[in-house]
Amino acid sequence: MVELVETMLKLHKDLPKAKTPHEQESLQRQISATDKQTDALEYELYGLTRDEIAIDEGWAK
Repeated sequence: MVELVETMLKLHKDLPKAKTPHEQESLQRQISATDKQTDALEYELYGLTRDEIAIDEGWAK
């Protein structure tokens, strides 16, 4: 978890320094992937059910 958070902080720090749209998009994709990994670990850590995850993710109606 700590590694993922450190990665996220670095990616967000690097984003404003991106020189091309391609580089920005690549960083955004890495940020999204890291965020999903962090979420998955949190859900596992707290033992959330599929319904609870749906509520957290905004899937619930």
